[in-house]
Amino acid sequence: MKEQALAQLIKTGIQGTDISEQDIRQDIARAKTYPFSAYAVDTPYLRLAKELLSGTGILLTAPVSYPLGGVTLETRLDQIAFALRVGADEINPSLNFNAVKSGDFATVLDEIHQMVDAAGDELDVIVIPQFYILTNEEKLRLCETILAGGVSSIKTNGHGSLCRPEDVSLVRREFGDAFSIEASGGIRTTKQAIDLLNAGANFIHTSTAYSVLEDTEKD
Repeated sequence: MKEQALAQLIKTGIQGTDISEQDIRQDIARAKTYPFSAYAVDTPYLRLAKELLSGTGILLTAPVSYPLGGVTLETRLDQIAFALRVGADEINPSLNFNAVKSGDFATVLDEIHQMVDAAGDELDVIVIPQFYILTNEEKLRLCETILAGGVSSIKTNGHGSLCRPEDVSLVRREFGDAFSIEASGGIRTTKQAIDLLNAGANFIHTSTAYSVLEDTEKD
């Protein structure tokens, strides 16, 4: 695959406790030289990133309850409200994984409905099911719940996990084209990205975009 073609399918960004303002400025300056689909930063840097990405066509992704989902629904809704105020284009809410592992899909569904309502028409909602910690049965049940909640876009994993092609192919096999799938988690090479796209992913979400592009055919 050619470098520019793959770059258009990549959502990137830098997040973490050790990220400085200068890091954000430098990384976005570099990102602007590629046709990336979207760029994600931690909540304190959303306003800065919005300013720096202006006019590039790169969408701004806001985190919600990222990465582990260990916050209340009220906190999630506050984060969505902030994302709206700063002009983000999409949000990546980590779901209530404690409820998922407890089999309480009614709570998960209710929370998804409320987050979708809070986002309105101004934010695309791309939820994180964290496939890496789920059984196949839980993955399928959660995907059914996500669709019932009015969401048709998923980002497979958050931080500290590994996206497996078989997880992507499972969703494609069971749900067809019902989902837009962002493969995320431990994607570091061109081969990994191509394998995940071939399995049915629509986008690659990675903080190591330049490593992923390293072995592409240059335009």
